[in-house]
Formats: sequence, C-alpha cells, structure tokens
Amino acid sequence: MRSRNRQYLASVDHLRAYAAVLVLLCHGTQMISPYLREIPNRSPHGWLYADNPLATLVLEGHTGVALFMVLSGFIFTIGTLGKDIRYGRFLGNRVLRIFPLYMALIILGVGAHKQGANLLAVVQSLVGLGNLPGSLDLGAVSRMWWAIAVELQFYLLFPLLSRLLTKHGPLALYKLLAAITVIRTLVWASAAGSINVNSMLYYSLAGRIDQFLLGMMAAWLFVHHRKRFQGPLKVGISTALATGAIWAFNQTHSFHEGHATRLLWVDIEGTLWALVVLTYVATVSSTGLVSRGIAKFGEMSFSVYLLHYMVVTMFISRRWWIELTGRPVLDAFITTTAAVLPITLAAAVVTFNGIERPFLRWRRAYLLTDQPQPTAHPPAPKVALVSPR
Repeated sequence: MRSRNRQYLASVDHLRAYAAVLVLLCHGTQMISPYLREIPNRSPHGWLYADNPLATLVLEGHTGVALFMVLSGFIFTIGTLGKDIRYGRFLGNRVLRIFPLYMALIILGVGAHKQGANLLAVVQSLVGLGNLPGSLDLGAVSRMWWAIAVELQFYLLFPLLSRLLTKHGPLALYKLLAAITVIRTLVWASAAGSINVNSMLYYSLAGRIDQFLLGMMAAWLFVHHRKRFQGPLKVGISTALATGAIWAFNQTHSFHEGHATRLLWVDIEGTLWALVVLTYVATVSSTGLVSRGIAKFGEMSFSVYLLHYMVVTMFISRRWWIELTGRPVLDAFITTTAAVLPITLAAAVVTFNGIERPFLRWRRAYLLTDQPQPTAHPPAPKVALVSPR
C-alpha cells in the first residue's frame, strides 16, 4: 500500500514540477526578450505570440498557475473524500506548509522595500488578502504572492466543499460551479466594460474557484472510475487538447484583450488541466530514478514559484543573458532554460531544506476516520490514496 501511495504521489509531483517550469519559462522568455532587440511580432502591450503550439506553452506558461490550482483541489480531495476534516488542524497544516517561506520573504522584502510596506499592508497580506489593493508591494519579491492569497482563500472553503462532495456527490459541485458562472457573468455584463479582465478572472478567487472545483471533481472520478482514464493514449490526447486550447488562446490575444470569451476560458482551461491530471495520475506509476528526480523538483515547486521572478529580474537588471542565435525570443528562452532555471532550482534546494522542510514535519493528521460518513455514491473501489500535503 505504501508503495502505491508513493507512486501516485510521485505522479502528482511530476505535474507540480511541470507547472512550475511552465510559469518560469513564461516569465523568463516574455520578460528578457524585449531587452535583446526589437521584436516585430510583439503586441502593443508587450505580449509575444507564436504560430507554433509548443512555443505557446512557453509564451502562455502562466497556465501553469491553473494547473497548480487544479492540483490543489485534486490532491486534497483524494486524501479526504468520504471523511470529516478537523478544520483547525487542516488550517494549521496549511499554515505550516505556506507561511515559513512566505514569512521569511515578507520580513526580508519589507527590510529592502520599506516604501512599499506599512502595518495594514503587512496584516492584509498575512490574512490571505494579498491579491487585493493595499497589500504589500515589494517589487519582484512580492510579484507572485497573489497566488498565495488565492490558495489561502480556497483553504478556508475546502473543508466545506469536501463535505458537500462527500454527502451529495459531484453533482453538488457542478451546480455550485454553474451558479458561480452565472453570477460572474452578470457581474461582468453589468459593469459595461469597466472591469479589468485579469483582476477579475486571473488574480482572484472569483475567477480561480472553478479550477479548484474541477480538480475536486477529477479526484472523485479518479477514486471511482480510475481505470477508465488509464492509458498512454489517453494521456497524450488530454495533453494535446490542453496544448491546442492554449495555442488558440494565444492566437486570439486573449490574455490582455478583454474578450467576453475569458468568462469561458477559466472553465475550459481548468477542465483540460483536470483531464490531464486525471489521466496522468491514473496512468503513470513509475518510481525509478528519473521519476524520483522530477518528483523532488515538484516537491520544491513552492520555492521555485516564489523565487523565480526575483531571479529573472536579477538577470534583467544586470543584463545577464545569452545571445547565441540573434533571435531575441529564442535567446531569451535559452537564457531562461540554461541559466535562470538552474539558479532558481539551486536557490529552491536551499530554501526548501532550510525553511520549508523543518516545518513540514510538524504537520498533524486532520481527518476524522472513526465514524464513516454517508455518501451520495456507491463505495469506492480499493485504491491507494495520495496523502494530502
């Protein structure tokens, strides 16, 4: 049983590593390329577009954040489905997972950027509202903290959502997702074009909650219908669908242009990543050397995510880049892959082992397993469950 647990946990960490690399490559390539030379196909707002679907995985690598959020809903649900959660202990474990490194960055960032900090801003960032106006603005140090706020807001809701799924099945989450979609559409339509598309749909729980819910639904399907999603072909099809959708998103200039289709994109993106997660975790069970190495990267993905933006900014400010081909986008990609990625990973090894890991050992069990809970679905097949982190 423990061996099966390690296999599923490794496949989840593979996807965490993939998500972190996507975000890092996106920021490195998009941010470094303008400093090399003029780029004819760059849009007026500075975004890059490409005809190659694989290239758009890099240029739209911010989609890795959506994958992270689907994974959050998936991994927590896998470990808690059918059980009651001790709310206090659950939140305590989340604090131990997030706050040691987060607090270290806050303390060091405030020390370096006092002009962007005050007591209210510190408190706002600490209580999970760091994605709202008035929170800490510490330059490159705090650039990625909005995602921490969205995750913390989801953590507050998850025990309730988990109980809803356990007692009433996935249909309850589908109804909730539909209700959220209707309300969000009405908010959008009533604003008469005055809403910033990314503020509403990208940087907030209002746009991201769908992806958490879709991850939870994928976990339910994994527990009850895992064998239906097994197979390399199914992994390939789900990955191709996600890649094609991201390419179409890039070609329609949807990241910066406030199209109403963005209201649908949050669910399309979340659904396709949920399908990738479901098929990959159901299929891939390798525990070999390469698998363990990728999984170790995924285990450190939180450090990679929080540190990489500072590394990219460091390269830009010092004009450290590799110019091999004379093609700015390609050279920016090479610089990011050959220099930014390994330096970020080296820094993540230090912060994970020095700050994150010691506190992770303090986490406690938070599931009430002594009294089985009634469920709205038949008993699940016996399957090794991944322990939530």
